[in-house]
Amino acid sequence: MLLGQSRFNLGGIFINEKVCFISCVNDEAKYTECVQHIQDLTVPSHLEIELLPIRGSVSMAAGYNEAMNQTDAKYKVYLHQDTLIINKRFLLDLLFLFENHPSLGMFGVIGAKSIPDNGIWWESPKKAGKIIEHRSTYRYLLFEEADYAYQKVQALDGVLIATQYNLPWVENLFDGWHLYDTSQCLQFINEGYEVGIPYQPQPWVLHECGEITDTKNYSHYLNIFKEWRNTLKESGI
Repeated sequence: MLLGQSRFNLGGIFINEKVCFISCVNDEAKYTECVQHIQDLTVPSHLEIELLPIRGSVSMAAGYNEAMNQTDAKYKVYLHQDTLIINKRFLLDLLFLFENHPSLGMFGVIGAKSIPDNGIWWESPKKAGKIIEHRSTYRYLLFEEADYAYQKVQALDGVLIATQYNLPWVENLFDGWHLYDTSQCLQFINEGYEVGIPYQPQPWVLHECGEITDTKNYSHYLNIFKEWRNTLKESGI
């Protein structure tokens, strides 16, 4: 499904710019609402928007790899099916960030400037960003704000992750629904890219996440993550 397809002329050369929104989907009602918010965004005239749902994936990383290999979009937004983008200027902000900061490999809306030894980003003393989330009630999570366009972090929550470069997600190890996001952040950092959280005057995202109960599987992948992270220590991460 495509929105706003067009090209623009730069020095006599026609150039396509495309943003692909990628989600692993197992709840069509939630995804429909997610798409409605994407369709309500302000779309620059030269920008093509692609929606790429992945159904029946065995894991988040596997689904994201499948989608990454299906699209030719330079910019990709990986978001949960229950993520609602409420910043209508999101696409303008994305283009500004990536076009003006080529070292910025990926950005999100909430995360941590440092990952504690236990690997759980939200237990970091240096959390960053902001979000509105809906579990049993609505909560406004507000942490350290960027001074300029974005602040550098080590971990992003997978609620929304935008990239301008392609690195395979670690699906061989993170073959479930946890730690795919933090591991991908460290991969980007290990390759020399920056990971950031933009300046957000107001939250860019509402996450209709509900209550999270899958703590057993989280602990399993957390142990895998801590062992995997040790292999990156020589890079200073």
